[in-house]
Amino acid sequence: MMPAAASAAEPAAASAPRTARRMLRPTSSQHDLAKKPGERRALHIFCRLVGLILCSNASMVYFALDSLRLAVVTTLACSLLLQACYFGRLLFLIRQSSRARGTRHRGQHADSSRKARVSVV
Repeated sequence: MMPAAASAAEPAAASAPRTARRMLRPTSSQHDLAKKPGERRALHIFCRLVGLILCSNASMVYFALDSLRLAVVTTLACSLLLQACYFGRLLFLIRQSSRARGTRHRGQHADSSRKARVSVV
């Protein structure tokens, strides 16, 4: 008799830890689920290229000038320059897309204002 009662209690006990484990798992946001594997790969490649540029810059400066201090300073300057260029490019793309969207919306608003001005007698 005991084994039958124990086997009936085991599935209920076994399911409780599973639900607890499911609740403890971190959930993915909708944004993470919408990302494609290629987008993650592109970011990975971008980070590798930035690291390659900075390391090659540091090694060239160190071997050319034989100074660790100058290698660190020029590497930091190079990273700041890369960040400034990246930020400038983002601003440019935002401005370009807002201009394209603005001309399209302005045309729609101009048509609706013309219709509103026409009086019906």
